[in-house]
Amino acid sequence: MPDPSKFARTLGALGFCRYLLEQGLEPVMTITCRDRNRLALQSDLLAAAGLGIQNILAVTGDYVTWGDHPEGKPVYDLDSTQLIWALSLLNSNRDISGNVIEGPPPLFTIGSAVTLTGTPVEPLYLKLRKKEGAGVHFFISHPVFDLADVEGIFKQGPGIKTPLLASVFLLREEQVRGYVLGKYPGLLIPESLADQFKSVPSTEFQPRMIEFTSHLIETIRKDGRFQGVHLMLQGQEDKIGELI
Repeated sequence: MPDPSKFARTLGALGFCRYLLEQGLEPVMTITCRDRNRLALQSDLLAAAGLGIQNILAVTGDYVTWGDHPEGKPVYDLDSTQLIWALSLLNSNRDISGNVIEGPPPLFTIGSAVTLTGTPVEPLYLKLRKKEGAGVHFFISHPVFDLADVEGIFKQGPGIKTPLLASVFLLREEQVRGYVLGKYPGLLIPESLADQFKSVPSTEFQPRMIEFTSHLIETIRKDGRFQGVHLMLQGQEDKIGELI
């Protein structure tokens, strides 16, 4: 049998999360509304529960034109907030139509993405609150590069009570030097950061970026509004030791 780890970048989430469980790890399975209708989403979720996968990250999904299969047909039968609601129903042994599901409940831990930076802030805050109302258990933010950029959303109302992980993105040189707003979905690189690294020689770029990212992780760790960090390493997993 082929080693599933060799197919990690292309293997379906359900199969690979099961493989990780068998290795003694606790995966978070991402499920995307873009690719399936509600029937297929529910089927995959119940299959995940049957295989022992309990942690789910519910996302709407970037449009297919961002990826390497732009000719694909998106679905978007549900959005991420509706998928959170569907997961909450499954946890109470009911499907989206309200039908009772026999057997023990899945007991999913439900996560979702949240945008903490950007303007206008009000829609971002309202979407966050809608997801809380739908039953989310934890949030993972889009990449954060400066905590000053998240102040706007925290000033919108009461503090975010749902556990929140800040995503920290280890940038590559080509992403910074060739950055254009909208080029990378979900990635907003502050102009101040781009300017800071603009004159850094290529030979020094990666160590300087690792130093910057490591300092950001430490700053987030000391900030009481976050319960952890989500590392986005883009194949640079060998740098984890240097970062933390």
